[in-house]
Amino acid sequence: MIIKPRTFPPDIVHLEILKHRLQLHHPAVAQVEETLSAMKAGWIGEQSLDFHLDYLKGPHYILHNLRLHDGHHYFQIDTIILFPSFILILEAKNMTGQISIRREKKEMRRDMEGFQDPVEQAERQKRLLDEWLWRQLRIRMPIDFLVVFTNRRCTLEFDSSDSRIYEKVIRASSLVDVMKKKKDNYQGKAFKKEELLRIGQALAESHQDHVPDYMKRFNLSYLDLLKGVRCPSCGKYAMRRTKMKWVCPGCSHHSSLAHEQALREYAVLVAKTISNKEARDFLKVGSRHVVYRLLSAYCKGRSGSTKKARFLLE
Repeated sequence: MIIKPRTFPPDIVHLEILKHRLQLHHPAVAQVEETLSAMKAGWIGEQSLDFHLDYLKGPHYILHNLRLHDGHHYFQIDTIILFPSFILILEAKNMTGQISIRREKKEMRRDMEGFQDPVEQAERQKRLLDEWLWRQLRIRMPIDFLVVFTNRRCTLEFDSSDSRIYEKVIRASSLVDVMKKKKDNYQGKAFKKEELLRIGQALAESHQDHVPDYMKRFNLSYLDLLKGVRCPSCGKYAMRRTKMKWVCPGCSHHSSLAHEQALREYAVLVAKTISNKEARDFLKVGSRHVVYRLLSAYCKGRSGSTKKARFLLE
């Protein structure tokens, strides 16, 4: 049973918005695209695990993309599976090429690129989850983990004298068999289904979404963004407001609600509230009366007097 389903990462949505709102040759575009590519690869890798998890038998509960607070900071886990006698953490890696995991140096390398050691990463998640369960629920339960490489087009190489790494780092095709062996190995105290469900629900309720401030991460300001309303048909930020609708001078596409996407993008990149003056600048509309009508119809509410009103964006 899935308690917390896998959801499409809002990070990807936000990065797509930022990418579209930057000039084609803006210096930050390459960084945004690189980050976006890594996010998409991670999402595809996590999704690919679902095929294998469908073959799980026996009582279990699954939670995806969990973000918990450890009392000081947040930590994230791709997938948690609650079995009656133990908890399994899955850390998915969707990478191609020759992957070298160097435990002594605590790093992972692909060609000349360096990455965090995924085993160390999963060990940290295990420790933090164990502490969280005791602090929040007064529960001690064995916790294990697997680092799962989901892309077939990778070669795994281990520079380690620790033979246990071969039990911790696997390919997705081996996942079901490895999980079955782990279930057979954990024969200690077994929690009842009701107890497992309570643990799973507590974890799900404690999850907190977070999307980084990508404007800040890439050192961008409002002045770096393209202004205007994007045409849903040709993608150009050139739509003009005529009587009761938006018209694209390039492809002649027209829409009555094209400004709503622009306002959603403003909320993601700039602020959750907007004034009439700020909306006129961002939407590239001269009439304050037209913008007032658009904001009044779209926004959830507003605060302040008429002239200094700020509208709450979705």
